[in-house]
Amino acid sequence: MPGKAIAHYKWAVESNPSSGLEAINALFYLLGSFVLLLGIVLYIRRKPGRTRLNTEELNAPNNEPVKIDEPEEIPPTLKVEAAPKLNEAAPAKSPATRPTWWSALSKTRLKFEWGSSRSEINEIKSALEEACLVSDLGLKNTEELISRVTWDAIASEPAISRIPKAKQQAAVTLSAWLASAESLPSWPTLNQPENGPKVIWFVGVNGVGKTTSIAKLASELKSRGHSVLLAAGDTFRAAAGEQLEIWAQRLGIECVRGAPGADSSSVLFDAIKSAEAKKIDFVLCDSAGRLHNQSQLMEALGKNKRVMQKALSEAPHETLLVLDAHTGQNMLSQAKQFNESVKLTGLILTKLDGSARGGAVVAVAKELGLPILRLGLGESPEDFSRFEKEPFVRALLGTSET
Repeated sequence: MPGKAIAHYKWAVESNPSSGLEAINALFYLLGSFVLLLGIVLYIRRKPGRTRLNTEELNAPNNEPVKIDEPEEIPPTLKVEAAPKLNEAAPAKSPATRPTWWSALSKTRLKFEWGSSRSEINEIKSALEEACLVSDLGLKNTEELISRVTWDAIASEPAISRIPKAKQQAAVTLSAWLASAESLPSWPTLNQPENGPKVIWFVGVNGVGKTTSIAKLASELKSRGHSVLLAAGDTFRAAAGEQLEIWAQRLGIECVRGAPGADSSSVLFDAIKSAEAKKIDFVLCDSAGRLHNQSQLMEALGKNKRVMQKALSEAPHETLLVLDAHTGQNMLSQAKQFNESVKLTGLILTKLDGSARGGAVVAVAKELGLPILRLGLGESPEDFSRFEKEPFVRALLGTSET
């Protein structure tokens, strides 16, 4: 490239010596070519991270290893821990890092945080109404809650106290609606059968977390010193039985599993009979996920229940509906349909952490009057918490204990 530039410069000068402009252009072309070539050379020689071999290394015999500069050690802050294998339990979280009521309901609580800019009664009333609706408390429940707040009395309070007073009165109403939802600390060991195992059956639609909830409850029961057997009653989904079996291996308990596509009723029957013979305390039964609005699938649950009763007359002792807290008001329609089909005894709410629809929990509890036996506040077994109405309401509205 520089040779061409020099030739072009000579030609321009010799062919037309009087043309200074063409000579200057040729000169600039020459200088630009040299600068470009110099830049390429410097870039290649100084490129960071490039492995360079000296002349001696290149001339080394083939039977001798070539020495290559060792890469710099990765700083500790950049090192990534290896993920646990599938058949290994995830490391337990420390108490400081486990989800709490306050952190789990943070997205819902944002709806009830209005700051101190609103002091007029109509503004506070509208803000409370909107927060209840967007958190999926439901229209009817929202109207009832708003009507129970004594707005005239709050209007006589100093402006800075009006929002806290309105929230406190709303908390009283919500706590009353959740009275029947609070579960006893002794569950599920309460009312243990004298003869045979206690059979707990988990039902729900696809993807709500039934299998994981079973594993968490099994872990809890084992930590209390009880023997547990898992029944892989979901024979429809190919991976469901394998998933439950992996959990059983992690926990060191037995799992009864049928072939994919097998009759789920026979799996449940065999599991109950096996537990009875081995004098196992609890049988936790999975079921195939099904849409609550498809009658033929709901009828299959009825068959499962009848077969379990043939294995053990009082089985199942408890039928728990697992609900995904992210689905909001849709939880209510699911609960009504399942309750009509198999007569529910309690609820388990999963994936509450990060849900912005915490108000729907209140709506379900108020409508059905069923206990919420466990809430999923995270992914680990330790994040499977007993429902307590007071901490729940405080975390929902952002109010203090007093």
